[in-house]
Amino acid sequence: MTSYFLKAGKTFRVSSKEAMDLHERLPGGNYVIKEDLHGNLFLETIEDFEFKGKRYGDNERNTDRILNTFDKRETSTGVMLTGEKGSGKSLLAKMISITAQQNSDIPTIVINAPWHGDKFNSFIQSIEQSCIVLFDEFEKVYDSEQQEQILTLLDGVFPSKKLFVLTCNDKWRVDSHMRNRPGRIFYMLEFKGLSEDFIREYCQDNLSNLTHVDRICSIASLFSQFNFDMLKALVEEMNRYDEAPEDAMRMLNAKPEFDAGKVKYTATIQVEGDTVAPDNFNSSWIGNPLTDSVRIDYRVDLPGTPEDGDGDDYEYRTASVSTSDLKKIDSQAGKFVFVSLGGTVVTLQRVKETEFNFYNAL
Repeated sequence: MTSYFLKAGKTFRVSSKEAMDLHERLPGGNYVIKEDLHGNLFLETIEDFEFKGKRYGDNERNTDRILNTFDKRETSTGVMLTGEKGSGKSLLAKMISITAQQNSDIPTIVINAPWHGDKFNSFIQSIEQSCIVLFDEFEKVYDSEQQEQILTLLDGVFPSKKLFVLTCNDKWRVDSHMRNRPGRIFYMLEFKGLSEDFIREYCQDNLSNLTHVDRICSIASLFSQFNFDMLKALVEEMNRYDEAPEDAMRMLNAKPEFDAGKVKYTATIQVEGDTVAPDNFNSSWIGNPLTDSVRIDYRVDLPGTPEDGDGDDYEYRTASVSTSDLKKIDSQAGKFVFVSLGGTVVTLQRVKETEFNFYNAL
């Protein structure tokens, strides 16, 4: 058998021809970075991402746009996907990787350790071809000091072109020099709760008993952010036991009372059958009606006394109710009605959030 000698730096090793599997390009696939005993970085293959089933929502459209922008731009492109666990950001990141590999044989390097510094930057740039560099749960893997040291990599000053995709649960824990800096992070997509259209489309395709769809949408409205994990588990449980969503939620690890989100509501108050005028109190309340006590100060006009000679006077009182006073929930409308022991009625009406509209702001 013919011997071959493989040179690495000043070292020669005896090797077979089959062992010297050289590639001019890094093949499409997923890789992680490793470090040998001499401090040299190298890539190791890991399993490719898989996606089964229909793609819901805007994920396919967002995937196509991100990859098209990356293709058209001359420099590297940064994309940040932010939102709570289960919100769908990791799904979009995987779809970007899968589509790039299928369409253009572009590899993905998954960063699962806080690599940073000149050695890491040089290693990434030594891969001259286009590739995706995926930082999953970026703000958890990298502390604040390490995030600062990675800014240079995102600046686009290096000659090779990369698509940097960062997922994070809390955008406020990401270095401030990455926010409002399209030169580093070109796109930022924020994942919130599922829209009603998304829920209905998913149920139409996956729920066995479609008579429950409206009720699922009602239950979803009780959460500040009803995510895809919750919806998928709820539909799965309902199909398995042929039961209503309320019954399935009884045992699922998805409880509105555990929701840490604070939602904005408009309040109305009735005292002794009379409605308090809106001008006499701050009608905005923020919280979770299923877990938080409601305290609202309101003004009561009082007639003046002969001694002061003035007209009407007033004093402030407090309408206070707790979760034990909750009498009625209209989840479809986002309305909660509380009645205290003294007969005070406090009604909270959820305020639907609207996205900032640049056209209206100009």
